[in-house]
Amino acid sequence: MCKISIIVPVYNSEKYLRRCLDSLQNQSFKDIEIIIVNDGSTDNSQQIIDEYCNDRRIVCYNQKNSGQAAARNFGLHNANGDFILFVDSDDYVELDFCEKMYFTIIKGYDIVLSDYYIIDNNGLKKYNKILENNEGRLSLNEYLLTTVCPWNKIYRKAFLLENNFSFPEGIIYEDYAVIPTLAIYNPKVYYLPEAFVNYIHTSTSTMRGQNYKKKYEDIFVATDFLYEHLYQSEFHEELEYLICYHFLYLGALNFYRFNKYNQLDRISDFMIDKFPFWEKNHYIKKIGFKGNVLMRLFYRKKYKLIKLIQKVKRWKK
Repeated sequence: MCKISIIVPVYNSEKYLRRCLDSLQNQSFKDIEIIIVNDGSTDNSQQIIDEYCNDRRIVCYNQKNSGQAAARNFGLHNANGDFILFVDSDDYVELDFCEKMYFTIIKGYDIVLSDYYIIDNNGLKKYNKILENNEGRLSLNEYLLTTVCPWNKIYRKAFLLENNFSFPEGIIYEDYAVIPTLAIYNPKVYYLPEAFVNYIHTSTSTMRGQNYKKKYEDIFVATDFLYEHLYQSEFHEELEYLICYHFLYLGALNFYRFNKYNQLDRISDFMIDKFPFWEKNHYIKKIGFKGNVLMRLFYRKKYKLIKLIQKVKRWKK
């Protein structure tokens, strides 16, 4: 047994993997296990993993390529710790990550979430504050307005298991689908306004590729999953905000850059059917002026107008 299990899914991460594992192996808090799940990597990731397996706290499992969600679920099923951290293999963490998160969650919380750093392609490091709140316990409404990523959070394992938590497998956007649904189980949530995870913006990541991927359409499955789990809850406004931001704004922008107007029409039709009054949601202003303009245009299928606005902006430069 140990205090914290750190679950690290790995798929073709040879470029970043040593930095990630070094940051975990050298944590100031030592009572940890590091569960590496190699999801069918075809590069040198396994050879790098083997270099670290002399550390008795590190265990590696191999599975055929099944996706990040399946790797995380496998790690959770095999975790021995009282608390769970998820770390992506292309990111790395500050050396006091486990220590600070552990000594916060043991005060009686089910989830503790923190700020994080964003590191761009030029290596510039920017602090990303996820809430304007000061440190303290969050309401569930506040929790739902934070990030959907799993890796800036520590979880009480018993809470996850009691509520049969797992990531939906076979899709991307699995974080967006499931992390908000934890709110319906009434967790005690705490916000720690410090940054520990260094989130790497890589040009080769799934969502920043130069070529269209059929997997982008998984956002429809993820949105349906989120809607089905939360639409009958008390969190209607928060659900509407989440879907506006991740689906009508970010998802639509991704389809727009590939001129996938049929997928944009599907997003608009979903919003017209499920959330026809979304513009009255008082959380929407959090998305900002540009986001609000684009959401209104996507909702009304004004794709030519978006292109015209883009041309005018280019002429002004």
